[in-house]
Amino acid sequence: MRKNFLILGIVAVFSCTATAQAVFTIDRSISFQTIHGFGAADAWSDELVNLWNDSIRNIAADWLFSKKPNADGSFEGIGLSLWRYNLGAGSSEQGDSSLIGDPYRRTESFLNQDGTYNFSKQSGAQWMLKAAKNRGVEGLIMFCNSPPVYLTRNGKSFSGECGISNLAPENQVAFADYLAKSLRYYESQNIHFDYLSPVNEPEWGWCQRDGQEGNPYTNHEISELVRTINSSVVNNHLTTKIQVPESGLLVFDNPGYKFKPGRQNQINHFFKEGKETYLGDQLQVARQICAHSYFTEWPLWINRKVRKRLSRMTEKRNLEYWMTEYCILRTTKEITGGGRDLGMHTALYVSRVIHHDLVYGNASAWCWWLGISTADFKDGLVYANRDGSGLTDSKTLWAMGNFSQFIRPGAVRVEVKGKRDKKLFVSAYQNTGSDDLVVVVINMKPEKQAIRLKNLPEGKFSAWETSEKSSLSKIVPYPDGKSITVSPESVTTLLFQKQPKY
Repeated sequence: MRKNFLILGIVAVFSCTATAQAVFTIDRSISFQTIHGFGAADAWSDELVNLWNDSIRNIAADWLFSKKPNADGSFEGIGLSLWRYNLGAGSSEQGDSSLIGDPYRRTESFLNQDGTYNFSKQSGAQWMLKAAKNRGVEGLIMFCNSPPVYLTRNGKSFSGECGISNLAPENQVAFADYLAKSLRYYESQNIHFDYLSPVNEPEWGWCQRDGQEGNPYTNHEISELVRTINSSVVNNHLTTKIQVPESGLLVFDNPGYKFKPGRQNQINHFFKEGKETYLGDQLQVARQICAHSYFTEWPLWINRKVRKRLSRMTEKRNLEYWMTEYCILRTTKEITGGGRDLGMHTALYVSRVIHHDLVYGNASAWCWWLGISTADFKDGLVYANRDGSGLTDSKTLWAMGNFSQFIRPGAVRVEVKGKRDKKLFVSAYQNTGSDDLVVVVINMKPEKQAIRLKNLPEGKFSAWETSEKSSLSKIVPYPDGKSITVSPESVTTLLFQKQPKY
């Protein structure tokens, strides 16, 4: 199937009538954030992975993690550089009594009721972790939606009362110990987690039955818990950094938006000296603010405004911004989360979100929600049948690969100047340790687009395209790398490699 895509994709580049040439100037003397990677989460895929034979498992892992090129110049996968592993809370062992109706939203826990540990649990998730590591994924993140059910007030993995933390205060130390022991177990398996994210979307109520694992926290509760976890990580001689706060919205510091009491102004609460909740003095706390791009991506003027404000605030506190989770949840005039879309409509929408998070929010990392989904929803990169019988790729997967396969950890975003266009977006990145320049062009127009790029480095020029007819396919180099034409409704990556002088 991919071979057919390549042939058709080449034809598409030169078909249709191009719109007027758009001019963009690359200025590598002006640089912005360092990019640490692109990733996705393994949440809820544990039991599913265990249904698959090795062939299906490896197809999924290759699509997500592989950096290997095919003979035709396309890629086996999208080369994710980050993988987010969900350390489960134990709803799976509870079965239907967990009150989480969908078995594929339940997770196992290493912690037993008697306080002992069983590290053979989450075997499917452990397989994917090893697959990611073996394929060269550079960064691993452990995250928790809920404390283990044996440490919660109501014995469930969601709160018994909306907005009230389900973690019993007397179990904070036990929760921190559970996290440290889980990290130590993986260290013994030669799997090192660079980051630990102990809370997730703490602003929400997390009290719904038939939902998913989740737990709310106030800023004070997060600060107390993270200090306890920091001590446990240090005492266990672990080097894993702790991320906060995994906010569900980028407007957590917007006075015009009211979260539940005690959940506002997280940047200042955690990183302004003198605050009771200050975490900047904790040895293992990363100087990052982690948040999700939900509900702020449309319309575009709000998208830009929210991200510019976030960028100003993180710069003021000398923080990185990591966008650690996103999929299509809301309904707008352009899109709705319900119903799978394996085509370019969703892929282009998501690519525009990535562009805005990187260019206006100065995001240092960008992570999609589910690497693998079984739902009839726009939440997956790879889609799987619940009986374990097969997999389906998506254009969103390959369009994300136009970023993740080429912009490697350590790359720096550089300036691109040009006239703003609501349907055309260009960004550029300098990979570390080389003169390689990566330019990503998103064309949401139904016709092809002529582009002129100024100040490009001399050297070899290559291009890869994702469109309805191409999936991260290598396309015939244009005669002049400075004057190009991109296909209608496509994401194109241009790679400029300086040639050595002999």
